[in-house]
Amino acid sequence: MKIYKYLLYTLIAIGTLSTNYSCERDDICAEGTPTTPFLIIKFIDFETGTLVKAPAELQIKAVGSDTPFPFKTVEDLIRIPLRNKESITEYEFTINSNTSNNTDTDPAPDKDIVSFQYTIKEEYVSSACGFKVNYEGLTFSPPVAGDDGNWIKNITIQRENITDETTAHVFIFH
Repeated sequence: MKIYKYLLYTLIAIGTLSTNYSCERDDICAEGTPTTPFLIIKFIDFETGTLVKAPAELQIKAVGSDTPFPFKTVEDLIRIPLRNKESITEYEFTINSNTSNNTDTDPAPDKDIVSFQYTIKEEYVSSACGFKVNYEGLTFSPPVAGDDGNWIKNITIQRENITDETTAHVFIFH
């Protein structure tokens, strides 16, 4: 009977040890791990074609949304998300959007709608981080002007594949 008791304790000890050694540490998504990238847009002066020019009082919101993206100030570029469940994202770009203190001589708000099209590609990152979405084949439809005309003069795609946030993907000339 004692042999069975020792055998049982030995089997329990072996089972416990093998369970402890087969477990992995908690998998935590480390900071700096690549995630779904934002679309980076750089604003360029249309007249020079090279100088960075921040749009005055820029407000951007998704078409159909009432809430604009919270930009403090726009200097030379912005980062905005693309939809990762659909292959098209439309945005309203409005300049001179702050009308709370306007006088008769201040420019009126000017809104253009730009549509971005792309192909969604999911990429597995890790068990903790899950998947990230990359966007390939970025294209755009010409800006649709409101009653106030086009403030966006031209758009060029600098990088068709959005896999990181190292440089601008789109230039908007105004």
